[in-house]
Formats: sequence, C-alpha cells, structure tokens
Amino acid sequence: MGVNGDVRGKSKQSKGQTDQPTLDSPFRGFINVQLTEEQKAGLDGWLQTDAPWRVLETMAASGVGIAVKVDPKSNGFMASATQRNEQSTNAGLVVTTRGKSAYVSLMRLLFTLAYLSTAERWEDVQPMADPDRW
Repeated sequence: MGVNGDVRGKSKQSKGQTDQPTLDSPFRGFINVQLTEEQKAGLDGWLQTDAPWRVLETMAASGVGIAVKVDPKSNGFMASATQRNEQSTNAGLVVTTRGKSAYVSLMRLLFTLAYLSTAERWEDVQPMADPDRW
C-alpha cells in the first residue's frame, strides 16, 4: 500500500475524509411557527398515515437532528429539530413543539416539519422568532 491509501495504482479515500457535509452548523435562530386552527385540525388525520415516519426519515437523512426531552415549564415534553447540515438553506435553524407526552410532542414536531418543508427555506413558510424574546 502506498501513500494516502494508494492500492495497486488506485487512490482510496482515507477514513477521515468523506464527501458528507459537516453536521456542525452554528445556531441561527428559532422559527416561530403559528399554525391555523384548520392546520391543527388536520393533525389527527395526518397521524393515521405513514407520513410522520416518512418525514422523520427524510429529516434525519438531510441532517436534521431531532430530540425529545422533559420540559419542566409545561410539565410535559418538548421536541426539537435543528438543521445541522451546513449546506442546507435551513442550517442552524431550530423548531420546537410541546406536548403532554413524548409521543404528542414528537408527532407535533414532525407535522410542523412537514408544513415547513412546503418550501425550500423554512423562513419562507414561517418567520424567524424575535431574538429579543429568547
């Protein structure tokens, strides 16, 4: 084996080098999602499909980090999504939802992400939150 993984005249990529985008985008802000009553009413029907799991797979594959944790403020759970892919137009943006259970908060988050994904840039669907309110 030669230098830099050269095997029989063919160059191999070393283990530390990949063509994958880095998932270390700095925080840019929160998206302030305000769903209409009509949109909220569509959640129950949406949950009866395989759409939540397709959204989860799509978001995870695109570099969105999803987390669910206990939220002492609401005495429930908070789910959050952060686009960590530096190449994404949504890099560094965060979306959060809350619910009485981990399942409810996660499903609300996935529903919200599906809604935001109707445009390439989440900011084109809903505005950024006011930084003074963080």
